Amino acid sequence: MTNFKNVGNWWNDKGIELVEIDGETFALNGWNGETYLKCWKCLGEDLMDASEEEYQITPIYEDEEIASYEVR
Repeated sequence: MTNFKNVGNWWNDKGIELVEIDGETFALNGWNGETYLKCWKCLGEDLMDASEEEYQITPIYEDEEIASYEVR
């Protein structure tokens, strides 16, 4: 199970949530109802830079609450 915590929103788009997963901060973007399809790592000072790599991040639920995330 991954460790995670919500850390706010992407600096220039309040609709994009940031979540720290196992010590790295990701922007959750491109929700299709099951998975965030166009996520990126937040880098640099104040986490304002986006990684070139994109990730797919899927929430894992327990009792209808997010228990962890799977990062691909």
